[in-house]
Amino acid sequence: MDRLRTETEELRDRALVLANEHGVDPASWYVRVLEEGRKEHLEPDLGALVRAYWELQRLTGRADLRDEWRRLADVLWQGDAA
Repeated sequence: MDRLRTETEELRDRALVLANEHGVDPASWYVRVLEEGRKEHLEPDLGALVRAYWELQRLTGRADLRDEWRRLADVLWQGDAA
């Protein structure tokens, strides 16, 4: 779980940088959730990460971002099944 947490923290930081670079509204719920979690040193919210990467992929058309949100969604849904 520590490996996943470290990975999701890196993904959160990347998402926040990309959101800023691509003009995603900082008041969007998923950006706020990711930013607040980072400030409070909390584990990143997977739902917010999925939504952030989905939005970034939609804005940029980048396939690597599509792959990322799909992979994160799989992790999120596996956790729901447990």
